[in-house]
Amino acid sequence: MRITEYDIKVDLDFETGSYTGEETIYMSAINPWIDAEGLKIESVWADGKRVEPVEGNKGFKVEANITEKLQIKFKGKASENLMGFYVARFKDTKFYTTQFEPNGARLFIPCIDRPDYKARFKLTVHVNRDTKVISNMPPLKIERSNNGVTYYFPETLPMSTYLLYLGVGDFDEIEDKIGDKMVNVAAYGGKSSRGRFALDVAKKVIDFYEGYFGIEYPLPKLHLIAVPEFAVGAMENWGAITFREIALLADEKSSESIRRNVATVVAHEIAHQWFGDLVTMKWWDDLWLNESFATFMSYKAINSVFPEWDHWEDFVLTETEPAMHTDSLSTTHPIHVPVNKPEEIEQIFDDISYGKGASVLRMLEDYIGEKFFEDGIKSYLKTHAYSNATMNDLWASMEEASSLPVQKIMNAWVTKAGHPIVKVYFGDTKVKIEQKRFKYLSLEDDVWPLPLTYYKDGKKVTALFEDVTGEIEDFSKMNVEGKGFYRVLYSDWDKPLTEGKSAFDKWNLLVDSYSSMLANLISPNEYFSVAEKFLGENSYLPALTLLSQMTTLYLIFGDKIKPIYERHLNFLYETWKNRTDFKAKMFNGILSRRLSMINNKFAKEMAEADYFSSDPNMRAAVAVSIAVSSEKPYEELISLYKKATYDEDRVNILTGMLNIRKKDDFQRVLLMFKTNDVKKQDIRYITNAITNPQNYDLLWAWLKDNIEYLRSVFAKSGVLPRMLFALIPYVGLGKEDEVREFFEKNKVEEASMGIKNGLELLEVYSRLRNSFKASL
Repeated sequence: MRITEYDIKVDLDFETGSYTGEETIYMSAINPWIDAEGLKIESVWADGKRVEPVEGNKGFKVEANITEKLQIKFKGKASENLMGFYVARFKDTKFYTTQFEPNGARLFIPCIDRPDYKARFKLTVHVNRDTKVISNMPPLKIERSNNGVTYYFPETLPMSTYLLYLGVGDFDEIEDKIGDKMVNVAAYGGKSSRGRFALDVAKKVIDFYEGYFGIEYPLPKLHLIAVPEFAVGAMENWGAITFREIALLADEKSSESIRRNVATVVAHEIAHQWFGDLVTMKWWDDLWLNESFATFMSYKAINSVFPEWDHWEDFVLTETEPAMHTDSLSTTHPIHVPVNKPEEIEQIFDDISYGKGASVLRMLEDYIGEKFFEDGIKSYLKTHAYSNATMNDLWASMEEASSLPVQKIMNAWVTKAGHPIVKVYFGDTKVKIEQKRFKYLSLEDDVWPLPLTYYKDGKKVTALFEDVTGEIEDFSKMNVEGKGFYRVLYSDWDKPLTEGKSAFDKWNLLVDSYSSMLANLISPNEYFSVAEKFLGENSYLPALTLLSQMTTLYLIFGDKIKPIYERHLNFLYETWKNRTDFKAKMFNGILSRRLSMINNKFAKEMAEADYFSSDPNMRAAVAVSIAVSSEKPYEELISLYKKATYDEDRVNILTGMLNIRKKDDFQRVLLMFKTNDVKKQDIRYITNAITNPQNYDLLWAWLKDNIEYLRSVFAKSGVLPRMLFALIPYVGLGKEDEVREFFEKNKVEEASMGIKNGLELLEVYSRLRNSFKASL
């Protein structure tokens, strides 16, 4: 089968969301299957002859030998959930937008909805009112009449169906140029003015990518579109990238963490214009070729644009460590994962496809060198532009550039689930090492071709370790700067703690000791002995890591470790409270939220601040402080919530409300999640209630009662498995059997991976809690 072009005409009724469509697919095929879901097919013509489609599950078969074109007339209607062609509503606002990845184009038009069938798309859209229409290309012509407006878009470059975009509504825009190409930010309600920061970032990262990739951005324009209701964070539609408002709109009044996140997400999606759009994976088993590269390149770009941010610190916090955490479960999957069913595709948009893949690429770059890595990427993109590729195509380019056995090494890392742990046994002059697969519940015999790095006399040494056991010269700390995707367990922690002085090495020692505790390889008390070395830590990366670990342990162990938790938080507070640098602003906001959870005096003082007048970096802490210290927390916070104009403030205040301890008030908050007070996209923030252990019982009851509602809201988006993975390990503490039985009886196939991961992590946390009781 061969497809060259889709010529699509859509006539949309703006009030009802109903539309009629006429489509010509220029193709040659024998008895092709056409994907179509939720559409009414009115007529089908093969090479000018009418044929009766043979309807099947989510599509139809055309029994004909097509040599030129297939013409289809059809009807559809915008969905009320957040997938396909849907209506995005919030309060008095309504406009139409699309989200097609991975296989939602079939909800909008009949098509061959596979990434390897690239084609050009020519789109004509009529709307029965005068409004704006945005698509992948700038319009050739706009015609207005008493009957509405018609936009004529030229054909796109060859691309996959999931990258097609259509947006219809009263957008306002700001614009700028990079060279002769337009860059626009589109939003609604006058909010585009808050997109200036994102617009400036976009221009700078496009310039960076054009230099790094050696290929100019290929389209005449790029839209960055803020969507008021959007299930995922952002989507890389070629030339028309969509974002949640909180991921695009930020100004000088936004918190540092929001500005950092906006920059990172913008850089990620623009990287996709090359990795994913220009060169697309052949099938979804190589999704990581899109997501891992866009993730890795976004941090490289932002580190170049904002060197003062030390953005690789955020990379290991946000990408590497969450990926290693997920990858430590027996229920994990390889980076390159076989997928067949749609619900399998949706679930692999996770920490493995993004964070692990990106971290393994970082390890590869460290092994072969930055110059060879860059040369390999340039070759890969130029060779496969406007086409599809597989991982072996990438390894071939990297191997040619570096003359190193890249394919042999990387195939193991990409096709095998999990990652290794290296056990280190210090001797007098030699060090014995042993490699196994690291899993929380039990280690397993396995071997990777492992690019080991270690410090020897203060210098970095690199060696490829491919055996189960080995012996190397005496050294102090393994995994220099934590760039390798593996754990290390030391027979003596004092030696690496003495050598590991950089922020990355400190982080690496903290996460290795913490994960060893979760795996029952060292006791909680041994971990606390390592953590004690970082008391009052003054570097952002290890300090935030320590804070996160201690908070998780407090949620698992409860007041049994409150003195330890409080001691660490107080020392951190004294170290950081007077600092005003970029990282300190972010850190102090997070630290203040945690302090308010355990220090009522601190919470009461912070709750006295006026939310909207306070430092944007501290607003979430103010909201949480009100939640835990006010006599009427619900009334205070709902009043603030209704005054909020921007999503950043709504999420801050909603997070505060989810930490209300009074049960009646907390129940009122939970009820909000099925009303128009909370955007559908923001239902995911229910996971922020995991820092409220006093109300885990109510949270679990809500989850059981609303699982079908969540399935309908987040259908086909891949959001639900991530939500359940976040919630189950906490709400299930003390009721492990009940939670497991519930999900055995109530099958949620589209979230099965998240449920399995959550149940296994619950088992890990329960075991840890029991072992701590025994060692206390």
